[in-house]
Amino acid sequence: MCWHHSVQPLSTFGIMVTTEAQAENVLFGDLGAVKVTLPNGASIILSSTISPGFVIQLQGRLKKAYKNY
Repeated sequence: MCWHHSVQPLSTFGIMVTTEAQAENVLFGDLGAVKVTLPNGASIILSSTISPGFVIQLQGRLKKAYKNY
């Protein structure tokens, strides 16, 4: 079973990928967690080899997607 088939929204979501493109897809792709299963207030744990600048960019996008981020 894939994470996007979860019946209940996830309160914590861990991501372990190697590229910025993979992180982007996991969060914001067609089946991305932001669109499919992450409720407002969920925690995201990002364990990856991506740049700090990209993480700051993700933070900005998450703030736009979630009002109470």
